[in-house]
Amino acid sequence: MWFFLDPSNKIIDVSPDWDSQAGTLGGALVARRGIVGRSLWDFVNGAETRSYLNAVFFWCRQSGRGLSLPYRCDAPNLRRECRMDIAPDSEGGLEVRHLLLAETPVAGQKLSGTDAPGQQCSQCLRWEGPDGWRDLMIATPPQATFVTYVICPDCRRAANRALGRDSNGAGGLGD
Repeated sequence: MWFFLDPSNKIIDVSPDWDSQAGTLGGALVARRGIVGRSLWDFVNGAETRSYLNAVFFWCRQSGRGLSLPYRCDAPNLRRECRMDIAPDSEGGLEVRHLLLAETPVAGQKLSGTDAPGQQCSQCLRWEGPDGWRDLMIATPPQATFVTYVICPDCRRAANRALGRDSNGAGGLGD
């Protein structure tokens, strides 16, 4: 799947297979007719995730270079490893491709609202708890859980390495 962004991050086109894939990702809410012409930020949860993606997109546009970043996009009882490939064009737009690399069936954990941590990394889907960041495959998130999407330190460091910066480098994504 792919989509094109204009210089202001408005979605201007999507791949021909978009609608067939949308059924697995949210149906009509993310169908072509509902997203083309809208800002990408209408579909990205969490200020930290928006800031992270904005910094990555800015770097691609300013450097004129493409970038590939891993992420997860799990489905109920499926762990899905993906990669986002970002390529700038000469007019300030971006082509963003999403590739499914691996899909593994897993038994999701059932958690009560009081058991679930509240912060989840939007890139690797690990949850932050009292003992650090953990990979919890949650089958059905508890209704009482409020999730804040952030970027965990490991994903931030990986992105900085991809950008050619260490985690403390000027212009990096910070820690």
